[in-house]
Amino acid sequence: MKHQLLFLPVFIFATQFMSGQKLSRQKYVLDSVFIEGISSKSVFEAYPVTSLPDSVSNTLSLPELLAQNTAVFVREYGKGMLAGISLRGTGAAHTQIVWNGIPVNSILNGQTDLNTFSPGGFDEIFVKKGGSSVSFGSGAIGGVVILNDKITFSKKFKIANYTKLGSFKTGINRFKIISGNQKIYTKFSFQIQKSKNDYIYPGYNIKNENGEYQGWDFALINGLKFRKHQLYVKSKISKLDRETSRTLYMPQNGKLLTGNTYLLGGWLWQNKYFDSRTELVYLNENYQYYFNKNLPGNSQSKAQTLLARNLINIARKKSYKLMIGNEISRQTGTGDNTGKHIRTNFASFLIWSQYLNKLNYQLKLRQDINPGIKIPLTGAIALSFPFHSTHRLRFNASKNFRLPTFNDLYWIPGGNPQLQPETSYGVDAGYDYQRPDFETHITFFYIDSRNLIKWVPGNNQYWHPENFESVQYSGMELAFVKKFKIHKNWALSDKINFNYNRAVNLKTGKFLPYTPQITGLNVFNVTYKRYHFVYRYRYQGKIYTTTSNTKFLPAYPLHNVSLAFDYGKHFDMQLNINNLLNTYYENVPSRPQPGRYYEIILNFKI
Repeated sequence: MKHQLLFLPVFIFATQFMSGQKLSRQKYVLDSVFIEGISSKSVFEAYPVTSLPDSVSNTLSLPELLAQNTAVFVREYGKGMLAGISLRGTGAAHTQIVWNGIPVNSILNGQTDLNTFSPGGFDEIFVKKGGSSVSFGSGAIGGVVILNDKITFSKKFKIANYTKLGSFKTGINRFKIISGNQKIYTKFSFQIQKSKNDYIYPGYNIKNENGEYQGWDFALINGLKFRKHQLYVKSKISKLDRETSRTLYMPQNGKLLTGNTYLLGGWLWQNKYFDSRTELVYLNENYQYYFNKNLPGNSQSKAQTLLARNLINIARKKSYKLMIGNEISRQTGTGDNTGKHIRTNFASFLIWSQYLNKLNYQLKLRQDINPGIKIPLTGAIALSFPFHSTHRLRFNASKNFRLPTFNDLYWIPGGNPQLQPETSYGVDAGYDYQRPDFETHITFFYIDSRNLIKWVPGNNQYWHPENFESVQYSGMELAFVKKFKIHKNWALSDKINFNYNRAVNLKTGKFLPYTPQITGLNVFNVTYKRYHFVYRYRYQGKIYTTTSNTKFLPAYPLHNVSLAFDYGKHFDMQLNINNLLNTYYENVPSRPQPGRYYEIILNFKI
């Protein structure tokens, strides 16, 4: 695989001279602090943020969307199975998934299964790297993935039906309708999916047995505007029934049922220089695991979160913005292996942003109070220096934390109620060069994490978690975009991302397992009239699978191509060939991903 790695920097240099059409840009922004909420974007620029456009999110699952359009590491236990994301070498529990401004990582294990989200139903999806605990609380050390439903009050009526048919008897259908005027907004989205998922492991005479999955995802967004007030409700309900795929060496007969319910109600009062937003949130997660799908016995766990939040925004001048936030949450976890436990958390935070002639800056402070757990004061500073119309320097520093999960504290046997929160200090610095036809972004980062929680074997033969590891994460991120329209009927574009991550355990000097050092992505797009051709090349470096670094998953290249045709403004179709060269690859040991497979997508719009 060495020649694949050497090819990347050469290809990056060469593609600076290529051209392209309009595509998603990687931007650097400060968190929004006025009107739009805590998870929105703003004109202030300093944080590395990668936006994912609707044209891409409509055709892929969330793990596919992230893996095929960013250079982040997505760990998936086989196609359609449990999936998590790693930002800047940190684990899935250090990356927070944020739904409409609300962190939704499980209070049981600290993670979110990416396959429980349908990205096509959202209006905005972006990845923000770097410490974000000051904005979103526990767990956002490596970064956040933002999933937003936007309410806009204007006259509109849209209907769309999306259908995907693919290999392994896979079918997905999504129906979405949007209706609105100056006072009312409604969006309804419903998706159903089913797959036999019985792909053959490349190079082996073994099928992905017991890998079938089916499920549905429902979302309803409503808004009402009158005078200076807005009332809104955002909801998402999903159910997923998945068998647990076999490994290379062992058949499986289990099944996992997952159910998630997210409800958010809000009231926004807005004046010229002031607005107040009050939100009430209910989150419910339900897991049922059957060791044998043919027998009634199962292991269950449930979790509920009730949250109340108030955000006050003040902007006396266009360039001065202040957010003051207060929230209280009550989390209840119940499980066969944990019992029932309740955790209450209070938090107050403020965010001050200012735009000056040669400097944009933002200051943040947040204090969480949790009875029985001492949580440190967290803070962040972000600076951006636009010293030319096309050049910009930026710097960010933050202190972040992660609370122990309910499983860490109360698992029977082995839970440790004496665990303390993990803490981390992070800095990153970068440079941006941006023209209409060419962009370059480079970022260097460093994270020092202390009191990391790790499960280790004890004297009583049970594993238990302890605070004892210290880890340093460091690396570099590169992004290039080149666009050029060579003819009125022809357009080309090329986007390249390259990440280098080092995640080292300071006690042992070894790399952390499941944190690849190198990932690279090239997306090449050609458009001719109504035809669109996209070639995606992804390089995944080797992944250590043991703390001693003696075993690893080998590096691999992955090639995907798609051809789309727009038949007017009401219909388009697309053909995807995934894993074009039928490459064998794993990102979890003994759980191969599919070889070459095909998909056809039909999209009707009114």
